[in-house]
Amino acid sequence: MQDNGKSAIWEPGEIIYEAGNEASEAYLILEGYVNIETKDGLKLNRLGMGEIFGETSILLNVPRTVTAKVCAQKLVAKKIPKSYFTKMIKSNVVLSALIRKTQIRLLDSNRQSNELANEMSNLLDQFDTNNPPKKNVLEERMKKIRTKINQIKNTIDN
Repeated sequence: MQDNGKSAIWEPGEIIYEAGNEASEAYLILEGYVNIETKDGLKLNRLGMGEIFGETSILLNVPRTVTAKVCAQKLVAKKIPKSYFTKMIKSNVVLSALIRKTQIRLLDSNRQSNELANEMSNLLDQFDTNNPPKKNVLEERMKKIRTKINQIKNTIDN
């Protein structure tokens, strides 16, 4: 990474931050793309020019919950310090509450997506064995997946 204090440049494939890291700034993409992934490697989103990433951990005052990784071309981003978000939150209580609620929903959605992907992966792994699972085992796993999907739908509807 090249850093001049106000902006940073990362090379293709470079990890910007990992889930669990402490957050001191967010980023506004000026050029390039970044993949947002769960700690298990599930791609949640691809962000590009004009989009912000890394703000959730700052707004909720928690460690990074996802990993940000540069895509196939270099990434140029303006750094947005934690102090910028702190001022914004203090200056508008209503906006702060709205943003916080949205960020909490985003975290929950990311968690549910990761759980569903892991469950699907486990189910598919059973087909790779020489001893295929019994019908009732598959039906039970599919029931769990349907339950998770319904939970996600209910979250979205609320």
